[in-house]
Amino acid sequence: MEISTLKATVGRIANRIMDLEQRRKKNSNALRSISELGFRVGNLTDDKIFNKVEKVPLNFVVGGIDGGLLTKTFHGIDIVLTRAVGVIFDYQNGQVVKSKVFPQKMPFIAEVNSGDDGELMTIASLYRMNEEISKAIEVAKTEGLQYLLLDGPLYPHPSTRIAKTTDLKHLYKSVVAKYNELHKVCEDHGVSLVGVVEDSRSKYFSKVLFETLVPGLPNKQQELFSNNFKFRDTALLYDALQVGERTLAFKLSGIQDVTYKLEVFGFYIKTAKYDRPIRIEVASKTPKTTLKKVAQVILSLAAFPSYGIPSVIVEADARAKLSARHMISIQKMLYSKSKSPLVMSLRRENRPV
Repeated sequence: MEISTLKATVGRIANRIMDLEQRRKKNSNALRSISELGFRVGNLTDDKIFNKVEKVPLNFVVGGIDGGLLTKTFHGIDIVLTRAVGVIFDYQNGQVVKSKVFPQKMPFIAEVNSGDDGELMTIASLYRMNEEISKAIEVAKTEGLQYLLLDGPLYPHPSTRIAKTTDLKHLYKSVVAKYNELHKVCEDHGVSLVGVVEDSRSKYFSKVLFETLVPGLPNKQQELFSNNFKFRDTALLYDALQVGERTLAFKLSGIQDVTYKLEVFGFYIKTAKYDRPIRIEVASKTPKTTLKKVAQVILSLAAFPSYGIPSVIVEADARAKLSARHMISIQKMLYSKSKSPLVMSLRRENRPV
């Protein structure tokens, strides 16, 4: 591609982005103008479109779960490396007076013979979820724990459903069983299980807005919205939500296989001035009261002005991370033991410079 062609292509994309940004701002401003409008999910919730959230004193015990994941494609096999870590913070009067780490000293490692990158990522995601939810079950049984935060949704990611119809169905069923067990353990121990989705690509809120709320508005208010492009929720809400506000609660649809699939509710909350809203998920039979308490806890745990994720998950993430050196060590050990060309690096990684 010639440089002039490249510049022209980039220019067209930039113009398209600027056009989308104008529409996004229009929708955000219009949304702010109707933020006091009420919304209910049956008799289960009673919200405004935007709701003020008050911080609460940090006097509770909260746990966080996160996992690290590495995949590597070699000449003849693929390797998945993952580990999960749990962290508990015991807060009293705003300070962490006690903490506990639930480590996974040795990462989980599996040899995979995948057909393509998509299949490899599905397998890797299932292994990661299996480790994380197993660790969450362990942490959930801790005496005195009140809240347990997962880094991610409360159910297997939709992208892994394809495993149900392949040779991976047993692994998928195992992961679903783990989620069901975690939900039951949390119920039995009085622990509020919360999913923290930091990079949501969903349009749950946009769907409620344009399919339920906007059609019921007077014509003049409907005209304020540009609904010919439904933005991702976090983009739409980026500057419409103010710090310390959450959206209305919506019921998550399309969840499959887990026993509590009809009880999962979500909302977006702005916890940091210089960050995007995050999606919070809770499985509850009484969402009206549960969601209010959870929103207060999440807001109170967000300690960074440019990163809105609760501090206990930040700590779990830091301890769970895997680096390239872990995979290099595994490769060396595998080759030392097997002397097999199957664990040679791909040719493209060894091109002469």
